[in-house]
Amino acid sequence: MRPVELLTTRVTSLEMSAEAHRARVRVAARRDDLRVDEVPRLPLERYRELYVAVGAAHHWTSRLLPDRALADEIHNPRTRIYLASLGHETAGWFEIEVKRMARSARIVHFAILPGFRGRGLAGPVFEEAIAAGFAEGPERVTIETNTLDHPAALGLYRKHGFVPYATREVRTPSFQSYEMRQAASAGAISSNSTG
Repeated sequence: MRPVELLTTRVTSLEMSAEAHRARVRVAARRDDLRVDEVPRLPLERYRELYVAVGAAHHWTSRLLPDRALADEIHNPRTRIYLASLGHETAGWFEIEVKRMARSARIVHFAILPGFRGRGLAGPVFEEAIAAGFAEGPERVTIETNTLDHPAALGLYRKHGFVPYATREVRTPSFQSYEMRQAASAGAISSNSTG
């Protein structure tokens, strides 16, 4: 089996305090044509579809998990998933992890689907993500981005009031090599179990 190709990326961690959130003025105007809804227990296949639609181009691999492990991540009491829609079409999504004991929340994923980019949606949807992050009263909300993400991500987060507090370099699998390795492992398991 070929080894997974590792890519080097620089991760920036950002935060917004509750105090800063209370003092801030909304950066992006609300849009009447945009609807954002929490979707409890989003079906795993739908989650994967949304994750890959955005994540493949940016080498997201942390949620490329078997069903049980993925369900443990996204169907637990700490996780909130929201879909942003224009009419009947999903235009984007975000995922919030609430850490009550730590009095914090994290925007785990934030995404505008490729077919909806360039329509002025990122700002309004990110405003909704910020509101969702602070909905349960945490002392701070955090988010991370890296140099493999969309090039506008860091600027968007900073424009909306998030402040960098740490950077680090990491090595992460390329989406394509990770996916090929998973497919090969699944094939080996399948052929072993039938023979």
